Amino acid sequence: MAKFQKVAVVGAGAWGSALSIILSKNVENVTVWARETEVVDSVKNIRENSMFLPNIKIPENVVFSNDPALVLDKAEMVVWVMPIQYLTSTAKNFSQYIADGAIMINAGKGIEIGSWKRPSHILKDAIPQAKSCGSIMGPNIAFEVALGKYAEAVVALDSHSDAVQVAENFTTNSFKVRATDDVVGVEIGAALKNIVALAAGFCDGMNLGANTKSIVMARGFQEIYRAAASLGAWSDSFVKESAILGDVLTTCMSPDSRNRRTGEELGKGLDADSAQKKLNGRVCAGLETIQICRMFENLHHVRLPIMTALCDLSEGKISRQECLERMLG
Repeated sequence: MAKFQKVAVVGAGAWGSALSIILSKNVENVTVWARETEVVDSVKNIRENSMFLPNIKIPENVVFSNDPALVLDKAEMVVWVMPIQYLTSTAKNFSQYIADGAIMINAGKGIEIGSWKRPSHILKDAIPQAKSCGSIMGPNIAFEVALGKYAEAVVALDSHSDAVQVAENFTTNSFKVRATDDVVGVEIGAALKNIVALAAGFCDGMNLGANTKSIVMARGFQEIYRAAASLGAWSDSFVKESAILGDVLTTCMSPDSRNRRTGEELGKGLDADSAQKKLNGRVCAGLETIQICRMFENLHHVRLPIMTALCDLSEGKISRQECLERMLG
């Protein structure tokens, strides 16, 4: 395996911190950029990210810093872990510190509202000196991955050889990563599964039972497939890549899924703002990017009834009962 000498992670939330722990097993020097000074101080003083990933030890070869120049200097790979709405501005601001030929990996979820750019497009435009760009996704609850519980993921890049190298540097005994070239399938799957998880949580909040929830999840997965296919995703990726389907299932079922929990609050009758506040400052990616479904319907003429029903509900345009009738209609 061709190991990287240095990898940088931009974003010190739970997932960014968990990935830094995974990478530290294969990479000698891992650096993490944190927006919050409290996070840097916590890791320095007690080797824990007590704000976002408490009670998990950060390895000694992982350095947290608020200084992007220090974090990114000579990094051969940069892993971006942040809400999609901040990716463009952060990547442009940090591009000056990134070395020529570095590999860019997005570990966030979503499509940029308005421009409708996928994460790899954003990174490619903002960091022209990058060697290749792509994304990683899978059924990965950050706390479980950090604890070393078994999980899998798939990484997609516009260079096959780079995807293989990246997969090898992420892979450990408990975290298996496969390489693929289907960047569209991975990024669209990662973006839309959050909206399907809102729908699954909505079913929980309305106490509809397992039968109804399973139908909504299955139809939601079909909507993800149709949307991805309209942009050129490979038809067999959603069958061959278990990490893609697994990500959808985990986000829909896990009690720790922020999207499922937020959908549950919508099902109980809370409006979108009140449901978001229940996360105590953390982001619900499904609500942040839910208008993606309108892009697919308006620009690509792909019908997504479950997603658009949830979108209308979150915007206060329809009632819970109307939302349910449209999802099942």
